[in-house]
Amino acid sequence: MSKTQCAARTARSLLGASFGLAVLALGACIDTPRTDDAGSGAGASSTAGSGGVVSPPPVDPNAAGPRPLNRLTRREYNNTVRDLLGDSSHPADAFPDDRERTFLFRRSGLVATQDAELLRTAAEALAKTALQSPERVLPCTAASGEDACAAQFIASFGKRAFRRPLSDAETTSLIALYREARGTLGLGFNDAIGVLLEAVLQSPAFLYHWESPYEAPQRVGNYVALAPYDVAARLSYFIWGSMPDEALFDAAQQGKLSSDADIAAQASRMLADPKARDAVKAFFREWLEIDQIALLPKDAGSYPDYDDALKSALVSETETFAQSVMFDGGGKLETLLLADYSYENQLLGRVYGSSAASAAFAKTALDPSQRLGLLTQPSFLTMTGSPDGSNPVKRGKAVYQKLLCGELPSPPPNVPPAKPASAGGTTRQRFSEHDQNACAKGCHSLMDPLGYAFEHYDGIGRYRTLDNQLPVDASGSVVLDGTTHAFSNAIELTQVLASSATVQSCFAKQWFRFAFGRVETATDAPSLASVASAFASHQFDMRDLAPAIAGSRSFRFRSLAAGEK
Repeated sequence: MSKTQCAARTARSLLGASFGLAVLALGACIDTPRTDDAGSGAGASSTAGSGGVVSPPPVDPNAAGPRPLNRLTRREYNNTVRDLLGDSSHPADAFPDDRERTFLFRRSGLVATQDAELLRTAAEALAKTALQSPERVLPCTAASGEDACAAQFIASFGKRAFRRPLSDAETTSLIALYREARGTLGLGFNDAIGVLLEAVLQSPAFLYHWESPYEAPQRVGNYVALAPYDVAARLSYFIWGSMPDEALFDAAQQGKLSSDADIAAQASRMLADPKARDAVKAFFREWLEIDQIALLPKDAGSYPDYDDALKSALVSETETFAQSVMFDGGGKLETLLLADYSYENQLLGRVYGSSAASAAFAKTALDPSQRLGLLTQPSFLTMTGSPDGSNPVKRGKAVYQKLLCGELPSPPPNVPPAKPASAGGTTRQRFSEHDQNACAKGCHSLMDPLGYAFEHYDGIGRYRTLDNQLPVDASGSVVLDGTTHAFSNAIELTQVLASSATVQSCFAKQWFRFAFGRVETATDAPSLASVASAFASHQFDMRDLAPAIAGSRSFRFRSLAAGEK
């Protein structure tokens, strides 16, 4: 261990405790299990297929949801050090996976000892790299006066790293840490700045989305109004997945983040920034879970072309398509579900059965009798297929939970698997027989009819008319928004979904969950209603969801925490 590393680890005690241990303790105390960990979400319709939603009891129109303390996700950490330090090394890729079993979108959970060690290692590496070009982080030079420059660095860098001005106590502690590094430990100026960098990057104020502990909460009735810098950080991490820029910091300092008009103006400005495209990619990767395709095995005999290059192409197609619809194609949810085009390259030609010759993605017209929009893209069909074929259960479940926001009870432990393809018959025939099991009827009656619509697609999304040498039957019906809709295939089902009020409301709700890192609660009802209303009033333009969510009560206020008075 170098002298600088040793100094950084020992001198941090001047700030009250080892920063690694402080992070560990804070996570253990505050990152408690969320109330939404039971499944797809409180408040979600358990009768989405019928369009019926049980009305909750009346809620205070000024209510706001809770605000659990969340740590930066891996994506947020990487983006933050990129914008804070100019470092694009993606150090958080070495952190544990932050995909949860009980929540669709990514969020960091409890901090274990290993996490504290990884955070410390990342901070040390980031500080070392930053000091190779100290002018990138220092607002001054040692020649202007070392102590004065250190104080200026603490104020300017600390504000950006903590996403708010430092308190007097934080400033005093960091100045004491700098003096300890220079005096007692005998470090040079740049190495002492490195100690400060490591300390700041391991501080809970950097690693967590939290309110300043040095300011009294601003009570408004039974709720707490978030401070301007906190609102600025919520906006930036929602729309960009990263820290605020100078314009957001200035708006917070000037008190220009308090009205609906202020929020809408900032959200519109931020959506025009290229960083917003990355957040859109993240939403679709996580919502559809296609970020898991890299780890998804398929039978090599059935799919010999299914390799890492094809896996990457599957995800890239959906990301490119979603960004195109959002930013260049009018932004409508209907287009997302019914577009008669996608983006194809030579690798995807293996799946689409085309003769695309380019390695680059190009906008390509689809055969509308076989493909329309997001749900017939190979990424969705691959993620919801079996290793050796289609899977009506997984595909129906994905539609039911992701597009209808339906909830499913935990499956009983004694449901037998469907028969394998070697037993003969089509996939639908085998799964229909399986559905007759008494223990399978409850959930499978909700999922499987939706999944049968996708029987024209094999396990990686190739179109087919025969399954096990027998004709494919993709017909069925769904009760949606109080009406029974018959369909012959996935194209017709998708057309029904695209005009469904349940789907429109659910899509807005999924963005709400992505923005907040949690599932909605009863006190979020006014906010959800305002978001859904704004989405509808703008003809379901996805670009209007961010301003609507950012302007909601739950975005700028929070309910009181347990024990808070």
